[in-house]
Amino acid sequence: MLMLSQIIVGVENLDTAADRFRAMGFDVLDGGVHPGVGTANRIIPLGAQYIELLAVVSSPEARQNEYGRSLLRATADGDRLVRWSLRTDGIDEVARRLGISVERRRRERPDGEVLTWRAAGLDLALGDATLPFFMQWDRPEQYPGAMPATHENGARGVTRLLVTPRDAVRFRAWTADADAPLQVVDRPAAGLWSVVVETDQGELVLSG
Repeated sequence: MLMLSQIIVGVENLDTAADRFRAMGFDVLDGGVHPGVGTANRIIPLGAQYIELLAVVSSPEARQNEYGRSLLRATADGDRLVRWSLRTDGIDEVARRLGISVERRRRERPDGEVLTWRAAGLDLALGDATLPFFMQWDRPEQYPGAMPATHENGARGVTRLLVTPRDAVRFRAWTADADAPLQVVDRPAAGLWSVVVETDQGELVLSG
């Protein structure tokens, strides 16, 4: 099964972005760094999903890999929604179906614990924010969405992700049978437009 996993917000400064999201009532946790990539993140756990604030923390290192370079390009004009993912427990099957490759990824938390997972389709998603990539965690208990968090606004999950696909045929193939609250919207340009989060005060819209 495919489920909506994460929505990544590319930010210029992690501390500034974390303060902004805390002001909206979110509990923001330090996620740690991606060794050798030049990026780090903050995590907003929502149970079944999570929001990731992602920033370049070492420009020289980030310029040496496409993951870092794509984030630098995406945030050149400010913070924005940059990517999203679907979680699965059958990533090899997904990769075979779509003809994409699987790679190993890792992140080191501030407490020293190393989180590991496999990703598929990330190289394509770096160039097309409307496409998801796929993740399978090596240890399900490390899933960031399940981290303990207390949100003052009562946030408890994503209710809609608004997107205008660049390639509608590929989008349908990549999201087939996904348990994800996707809303395809008709706009003149392709884009990942907004994510809607359910809170105690109603729906909170985070725009890209």
